Amino acid sequence: MKTERAYVVSFGASDRYSVPFDGNLEEFERSEEFQRIKDAVCDYVKAKFPTADVKYVAAPQIEPLDDHDEVLPLLDSDHLDLLKREVMRQVEVKMGYSVLDSDAPYSDIR
Repeated sequence: MKTERAYVVSFGASDRYSVPFDGNLEEFERSEEFQRIKDAVCDYVKAKFPTADVKYVAAPQIEPLDDHDEVLPLLDSDHLDLLKREVMRQVEVKMGYSVLDSDAPYSDIR
């Protein structure tokens, strides 16, 4: 059975990936498939940065994939690993900026 619809998923400034799903946008947002993707990304980042607010740094964005959109890679297990590393990098950069923005002397930061 062929899936008629697909949605574009990205996190923050990550690459965009297509996820096939037969249902409307609200159903996809509440689906186990999307929850699994979101949990995989958040758990990966939380393992290294327990205090990071992943949803603030790299909030998930979902949009319908139109027929005339560019061809996007399917979010399979290999691309999910890439996505997790992209989000990890975004969190690392954001956390680095927060350290640089502190008013503490450099000797107190390190």
